[in-house]
Amino acid sequence: MYTRFITMALKDLGVLPFEEPFKKFRAHGLIIKDGAKMSKSRGNVVTPDVYLDQHGADVFRMYMMFLGPYEEGGDFRDEGIAGIRRFLDGVWRLVRERLSPASTASPALVRPTHRTIRKVQEDLENLRYNTAIAALMTLLNDIRALGPADRWVTETLVILLAPFAPHIAEELWEALGHTDGIFARRWPEYDPAMLLEAMATVVVQVNGKVRGRVEVAHDAREQDVVAAALADPTVQVHVGGKPIRRQVVVPGRLVNLVV
Repeated sequence: MYTRFITMALKDLGVLPFEEPFKKFRAHGLIIKDGAKMSKSRGNVVTPDVYLDQHGADVFRMYMMFLGPYEEGGDFRDEGIAGIRRFLDGVWRLVRERLSPASTASPALVRPTHRTIRKVQEDLENLRYNTAIAALMTLLNDIRALGPADRWVTETLVILLAPFAPHIAEELWEALGHTDGIFARRWPEYDPAMLLEAMATVVVQVNGKVRGRVEVAHDAREQDVVAAALADPTVQVHVGGKPIRRQVVVPGRLVNLVV
């Protein structure tokens, strides 16, 4: 409101050639506390200083973004902030306890990392901070389950974290041996080819009825998909050696055999 007032005043004074400072205005949602609107009469007003002293600025800032969609707000609960604290502690341990990440990452981590880059980038552009943070949490879980993480995976995680937890990200960036600030580093780029799943589950129908499912390469040729479907024992029972009159293949999703 004040920005628009000042801009319009400067326009009237002839200082600016425009009176609207924003191409699009997106108001933030309402933050409530334990299911009720914050008010002094209810005694549920959140004082940031308490949480800043206990958890630090990055945890508090990140939790506020994680509460819900930017334009919808969310419900502030004391127990919820602990999840963000555990996540940031996990990233801290990942980097600080492994200051010399493996030179080669587990191949299983490459695809999730590229997917996370795209997800966080798109969500930031659309102010979907809560789902971007959720994607970072998923990547950390993938690193724990599929690791080890190499330097590229580790540094990518820290760079993606920086817009949400800048102080911790800067500390971790320095711990990784960098002398330049993390915000001087280019945003990582994802490979679109890495966003495709290597394997796809294809539903097999015989005369329009589901008779099985087969795993095939995502880019498998039509004849290979049909061959995999016909090799499935359950599908073979329903085909019964009858000639295939027609076959319909939806890549990566469905094959229907008409006998």
